[in-house]
Amino acid sequence: MCYHISLENKKQVEAMQKPIRSHIPFVPKYHFNGFDKPMIPVLSILDPGTIELFRWRLVPEWVKKESEWKANTLNARNDELFEKSAYRDYWQNRCLVLCTGFFEPHTPGGTTQTHSWYIKPAHGGLFTLGGIFTRWKDLFTFSIITTDAGPHMAAIHNEGERMPLILEGEAAEAWLSPTLTQSRMKELMVPYTDESRLTTYRVMDGVFNARLDTNCAEVLKEHPTGSRLNEGGTLSLF
Repeated sequence: MCYHISLENKKQVEAMQKPIRSHIPFVPKYHFNGFDKPMIPVLSILDPGTIELFRWRLVPEWVKKESEWKANTLNARNDELFEKSAYRDYWQNRCLVLCTGFFEPHTPGGTTQTHSWYIKPAHGGLFTLGGIFTRWKDLFTFSIITTDAGPHMAAIHNEGERMPLILEGEAAEAWLSPTLTQSRMKELMVPYTDESRLTTYRVMDGVFNARLDTNCAEVLKEHPTGSRLNEGGTLSLF
């Protein structure tokens, strides 16, 4: 799953050297909670050369009142994308969601605790996450696609073993191509396994608690325990 992301500095978006088109300003945050339905910068198939703000939580065009739409569409599973009614008409409406990192929960063995882990590009800069979108009334809304987790991410998100679809380079370019077929799209929706390109560490507790305000610089800092992943995906504390 991917319900929580970061994009803490507008300069990180401006560094892409693409114009930002929006009637509302982008407000950066250390922690965006998807359940708040925030406006997030994206690149879409509509105009790949322009950054736009779409709202997180896909609402199908046929929904009359959003208050009546109860489904959780912050994420769209890759194995449900072409069949589930909420998504199947929108596979051609592809976008890349911009973020500096995302948060995933980890449950230590034999406990009911939830630790918060942060994942960001090892090289710095931005992730581009695969998504789909639709226009609902006068609003563009999107969902982040998730896949099975690779070994590294499965050790972190050890209950759901899911992760967002990370696309880079030619794969990211292909995602925004109008000629992309369903079969090729399926080939792109695979787990991200290049662990050397990910930096992962535990951060402050409470990221997934909606009653706490974790939109602060501290949320991106490593937890005092120094939790890390060993080779083979086992967690260690040092």
